[in-house]
Amino acid sequence: MINYFRVLGVKANASEDEIKKAYKRLSNKYHPDKLLALSEDEKEQAALQLHRVKEAYDVLSDAKKRAAFIKDFNN
Repeated sequence: MINYFRVLGVKANASEDEIKKAYKRLSNKYHPDKLLALSEDEKEQAALQLHRVKEAYDVLSDAKKRAAFIKDFNN
């Protein structure tokens, strides 16, 4: 199971604002338009990381999904 808190680089008790800031920072970092000088392999890795960041944000920014994730992650 992917640790979404680790993907975003936030603590498990992070606020909604902290999660949103982390998402914005990382989505800018891995955005394809920002990575023009990278090789195709590096761009592919960045695209995979961006997908993980979006997935993590989707789960952690929704209270119900976040609660279910924490429950599943702790089991």
